[in-house]
Amino acid sequence: MHVFEEGGVVIQGSERLLIDPHRKKTVADKVFVSHAHSDHVSIGMKNPSPYYMSHPTHGLIESKIPQKAQTHRVEFKKHFRSGEEKVSLVNSGHILGSSQVVCEGEIKVCVTTDFKLQNSILQEGAEIVPCDVLVMESTFGRKEYFFPSREVVYAEMEKWLSRTEKNNCLPVLAGYATGKAQELTKLVNEYSHLTPYVHDAVFEKNTIHDAFGKRLGDYVKIDHNLREAELLILPESWCSPHLLHALSVSAGKPIASAKFTGWGWKGGFDHTFPLSDHADYAQLLEYVRQAQPKQVFTHHGFEKELAQSISRELKIPARPLSDARQLALAVC
Repeated sequence: MHVFEEGGVVIQGSERLLIDPHRKKTVADKVFVSHAHSDHVSIGMKNPSPYYMSHPTHGLIESKIPQKAQTHRVEFKKHFRSGEEKVSLVNSGHILGSSQVVCEGEIKVCVTTDFKLQNSILQEGAEIVPCDVLVMESTFGRKEYFFPSREVVYAEMEKWLSRTEKNNCLPVLAGYATGKAQELTKLVNEYSHLTPYVHDAVFEKNTIHDAFGKRLGDYVKIDHNLREAELLILPESWCSPHLLHALSVSAGKPIASAKFTGWGWKGGFDHTFPLSDHADYAQLLEYVRQAQPKQVFTHHGFEKELAQSISRELKIPARPLSDARQLALAVC
C-alpha cells in the first residue's frame, strides 16, 4: 500500500481510498468523510465515487448532500471489503460521529483525522488503534499546547457563570455550531440553572444530537425573545463587537462574552476557556506511544514540529505527509 496527499489523504491499495477530500478532488474508488465540520465535507456530483461515513455524520450533513450522491452509512468497527483490503471506521472522539479510517491489507494503516483522547460531557475520547502506519493530525503539535482536563474547565465555567449572574450580565457563549455548541448546551444544563437560548444553526444541530441519543437538556431557539433570554449560545463567527453591543441593547443588560477554543487569544471576548475538540501535544504523543506504529506521517497544523518530536522522543520514524505531495510514499 501507499499513503500520500492528493486532494485529501489517499491510501492506495488494490483500490484508491480518499479521506476528507478538498474542494478540488482526485479520482478515487471510495471517498470517506471523517466528520461533519464544513472543511472536511466536500460532496459533489463531479466525483461519482461512493461516499462513506458514520450514521451520525450523515445525519449532521444530510441537508448538504446532493440528492443523487451515492452515500453509505457505516457502523463503527464494522469491517467491509475494499478490493483486497478491509476497511473500518473507529471513533475519533472529535465530535458526534467523527471517525478514524482504518485500512488493513498486507499492512495496517490508520488515519486518525481530527481527534482527541479526552472524554467530554458528550463524547468518549478516541480509541487508539495499534497499526503499522499512522497518519495523524497535528493541529496542536507543539509542546506549548497543553489543555487542562475537561473537569477543570467545566468547573471554571460554572464559577464564571455564577459571577456573571451576580453582576446581572447576559452570558454569551461562542463556539462552533457543530460539536462545541452542543457541549456548551449540555454544560449549561448540567452546571447551572440557566436555560440556553441558541442560534438557528445551533438549534438544528442540537436536535440532531438529541435524535442520536445525545440528550443535551433544555434549550430555546432565539426568535425575537432576547428580553427573556438567560444565556445565549452563538457560532463564534457571529460574535463581532457590533453584534455583542446590539445584543446588550436588545437585552437591556451588559454582555459577558466567552469563547471556547484551544487557541489562547481572547479576541474581542471577555474570557477564553481552553476547551478544544482536538488533541493537545501530550495527547498526540500518547496516541503514538500506545499505537506503536512503524511509521508516522503527520498531517495539518504543526506537522514538521510534531514529526521531529515523535522521532526524537519516541524513536519512531516520522515525517510530514506534505513532504510527499508529488511522491507516493511506499509503506510495506
